[in-house]
Amino acid sequence: MNQVEILVVDDEMQILRTLRANLEARGYAVRTAADGDEALRAISERSPDLLILDLGLPRKSGLEVLRSLRSWSDLPVIIVSARNGDADKIAALDEGADDFLTKPFSIGELLARVRATLRRIVQVEHSPVMTTSDFCIDFAKGEVTRSGQLVHLTPIEWKIVKVLTQSEGRLVTQRTLLSEVWGAQYVDETGYLRVHMTHIRRKLEPEPARPRYFRTEPGIGYRFHDSSAENVTEPT
Repeated sequence: MNQVEILVVDDEMQILRTLRANLEARGYAVRTAADGDEALRAISERSPDLLILDLGLPRKSGLEVLRSLRSWSDLPVIIVSARNGDADKIAALDEGADDFLTKPFSIGELLARVRATLRRIVQVEHSPVMTTSDFCIDFAKGEVTRSGQLVHLTPIEWKIVKVLTQSEGRLVTQRTLLSEVWGAQYVDETGYLRVHMTHIRRKLEPEPARPRYFRTEPGIGYRFHDSSAENVTEPT
């Protein structure tokens, strides 16, 4: 199996050294860049498997790098930034970031996000069936079963489940989800999502009040995460 290559882009040398050491210790090949222009050159020359990108970069900001990248590449991107406002997160996610991690963060959390993002890439080539500990989704048939029994989802519920599960590990903004399920004219109708997510959790979650799979990122969006598929937490 080919070694996974990760490009880490940050203008703080200590962060670059720390992330390189921890990622290489887990078997990843790591390259680094300290500004936006260098990052884009490195991506075009080497085609890494994953990009970890800071927003506050010299020359080109991380958001500019992301916007340029998305015009020609679907390379998975995890944003790491000291900016913790919802507006920054939403802007990055709407520009095509796969995930957003606020500094300071633990190495263990970053590694978990990396594993989840890489796992989602594999699923994009994906089998038409997704199986969790609690339910099974057959995308080809458009069916969900639980303990062998067919679960009735409304057409809207099915669309939400499909978008979130096929973006496994990725934070999907409310606006993106509303646009994909209902259409662009409904991007501000967040109440629709709350109602349907409540119904989905009642049908699929083992404990609807404590969601294991369909997670809420308050004020931003939703994420499907199969915690049963997660590896044991890495030591930091």
